[in-house]
Amino acid sequence: MNIKQLRYIVAIANTGTFREASEQLYVSQPSMSIAVKDLEAELGFKIFDRLNTGVNLTVAGERFYEQAQSVLRDFDTFEAKYMSPTTLQHSFSIASQHYDFLAPVSVEFSEKNPDIKNIRLFESTTYNILTEVSDGVSDVGIAYLNNQNRMGITRMLDKLDLEFEELMTFKTHIYLRQNHPLASKPFVTNDDLRNLSRVRFTQENEQFLYYSEDLVETFENTKIFNVTDRASLNGILERTDAYATGSGCIDQASVHEISVIPLEDGNTNTLIFIKKKNMPLSDEAKSYKRSLENYFAQNSF
Repeated sequence: MNIKQLRYIVAIANTGTFREASEQLYVSQPSMSIAVKDLEAELGFKIFDRLNTGVNLTVAGERFYEQAQSVLRDFDTFEAKYMSPTTLQHSFSIASQHYDFLAPVSVEFSEKNPDIKNIRLFESTTYNILTEVSDGVSDVGIAYLNNQNRMGITRMLDKLDLEFEELMTFKTHIYLRQNHPLASKPFVTNDDLRNLSRVRFTQENEQFLYYSEDLVETFENTKIFNVTDRASLNGILERTDAYATGSGCIDQASVHEISVIPLEDGNTNTLIFIKKKNMPLSDEAKSYKRSLENYFAQNSF
């Protein structure tokens, strides 16, 4: 087992496919596949179930994935502390909640910054995002604020000596399979969702509601699928009448058998760009922010 293999596991789990993970890490897909199979053989259990549409973490794989994230976070903190600036100058890391726009934005950023050879896209829990930026492991973070979480998140930002810039506002959207009974509606209401199951991203600190990526209330007796990655979330949506919430910021090239419908009277949310307090954005961070802004300007959501 080595750090490279752990990075492969986390990237595959976060993206949901070997192809996207290999593109993200600039590794050939066959090499990554062999490395993962070697690791599974060494561990004695399967980390992923391979599907036609991508991969899902096994039960043992989910536990391994969570531990791998922790190990990588500690290693990256250690590396950032002791490696020289000249060694690290060709790297850039983004920590973010789970958003479909991250892949196309990161591709544009890569094309505009060919000298940056190592782009790390770390999709994780809200708590991990904040600590990643605070510890200097990630250059910037991406999350959202609304009336429900603003006080808690801004309090944590202050505690971790972080601040934010606003990127855009967005309405809450509901994600459903394309042939879902609600998929043809121009918008949905809370009453439409009341008797449906839902899928949401797991957070370490579930007792603190402001860490949640959910954008609607949870109704009594709702069946909930808790997942750690977008591939599992989409896989459940495609096979059930469950729903998930999100920003609605998704272009046609990123849609995978999923319908995105606005929620009537939903929250107004603000996407934020998180950085260390009282420190100017680096040229790389400014460039990534411009790529985000370009994406939102070029796509109407």
